[in-house]
Amino acid sequence: MIKKGDIYLADFGKSRDSFAFGKKRPVIVFQTNKLNYAIEENIYRHIIAIPLSTKANHVTDEFRYFLPKRDGLHQDCYAVCNSLCFLDCKYLTTKLSALTESEIKEIENILLNLFDID
Repeated sequence: MIKKGDIYLADFGKSRDSFAFGKKRPVIVFQTNKLNYAIEENIYRHIIAIPLSTKANHVTDEFRYFLPKRDGLHQDCYAVCNSLCFLDCKYLTTKLSALTESEIKEIENILLNLFDID
């Protein structure tokens, strides 16, 4: 079953516009496990994902979370929280790793900051 905090390789296909990733890219599944259960039961097909990048960006650093390489992540990378995306789970290919509970909490705090939620 897909779980919140799982890191998968997603195949975004070819870029069609400036907002499309247009390649295979790791993403973090970042939605409630109730929705993940609905995916497992074939009731629902979409996930909210946070793309990962190997590039730092000093302008948006406060909305990025550093992840050291591990398991199937062969490079250090950043969770780009200000680039949340919504995609069909059919684009998920290989599970690469998973976040720890403390990493999930830290990313939740970044998202609260991103949406200006106290």
